[in-house]
Amino acid sequence: MKMQKLIRNGVYALLGCMIAFGTTSCHKDGPYWNEAPTVTTVYNISGSVAAMNGKGIQNATVVLSGTENATVKTDANGYFLFSNVKTGDYTIKVSAEGKVSRETTVKVINNGKGQNVVWNVMLPNIEAEKEIKVTNQGGEGAVVTEALEGNEKAEIDVEVNVDSDDLNKNATIKISPIYDESEAAVSRAVTKTMMVGAKLSCSDSSVRIEKPIEITFNVDEVTTAEVKAQKYVNGNWVDVPCRMENGKVIVEADSFTSYGLFAGINFTSSTRHEALKFGQNVWDNINGTRPMTVGETTYTYKVGMDIQSQGTTVFTALLIEALAREFGANSYTTQGKYPVNMDLPMGYYLELAGDQEINSVKATVGSRSVSGTQYGDVTITHKLINRNHTGGSNRPI
Repeated sequence: MKMQKLIRNGVYALLGCMIAFGTTSCHKDGPYWNEAPTVTTVYNISGSVAAMNGKGIQNATVVLSGTENATVKTDANGYFLFSNVKTGDYTIKVSAEGKVSRETTVKVINNGKGQNVVWNVMLPNIEAEKEIKVTNQGGEGAVVTEALEGNEKAEIDVEVNVDSDDLNKNATIKISPIYDESEAAVSRAVTKTMMVGAKLSCSDSSVRIEKPIEITFNVDEVTTAEVKAQKYVNGNWVDVPCRMENGKVIVEADSFTSYGLFAGINFTSSTRHEALKFGQNVWDNINGTRPMTVGETTYTYKVGMDIQSQGTTVFTALLIEALAREFGANSYTTQGKYPVNMDLPMGYYLELAGDQEINSVKATVGSRSVSGTQYGDVTITHKLINRNHTGGSNRPI
């Protein structure tokens, strides 16, 4: 009897130890029941700054203002990056020596996902203007518009001819190319897209145009059939008298303002998503014996746009320029950084995944169209589980 009692007491003691051990091991502060760690949600704004020839502009100044403010410089490819920004509304302004500045607005949204908002922009030259001295014998001059490298048919000769009695007095006037409606007005209401344009100006406010000055855009007959000539007046683009002759549009300029050839371009885009490639995207501490330090990882993505079409005519070449101004140019592959920066507890597994918007874009007028592939925003998510498949999460960051 004593032996049986001793055995029974021993079993109870052992069972008590096992229960105590199990309770300790399964406590939420034990090695596999830690509270789910927090994975950082990171928001970036990046993009590409290119010249009108499609080549990246190095050392351009990019200013971010809004929820927070910052300034960066572009690298040799024209790439810029604002890392780890806060959610909110932002204005981005880009400037470079000898170039016309550009700006846009972007929104960084807290939708539970890491984001890299991408903006691509092209900057025309400031100094691409021609001074024309008008004397008693009149005056003339010309400028050539800029175009993407390999798209030379879009380089348009813009000529100005001034008769001696067109102005109220002798003066020096200027002609300079413009490339879209925004160069004439910050806010505007237009239903068509500028194919090519020019600004006629004079620094002497006492100079008046007494008779219309002829501005000639040397395009082609396809272009003359598709475009409408307009001028910028009091915040609006309005029709201006012109005539079409042998592939030329001759505009009658009656004031110092901007003039352009507009076409009803239909821009379309369809989006697919392509998986990102990470330097490392999996950290497995399921069977670990101590916390695992997880630092910064990298991923590869593309910036800019690849154009698939060839400018076989002046008109299709101008369509390509319009497509590039709308969606960007200067495509290249770059590397993003994602700072996870955490200690992954024992019993946990972390996996990152991400994708980039790949947009098939097209510019169409009637039966004519050009196309390209534009590289858009990046999204990053994470999967976090623990050894017992509870207490963790499977949600985007």
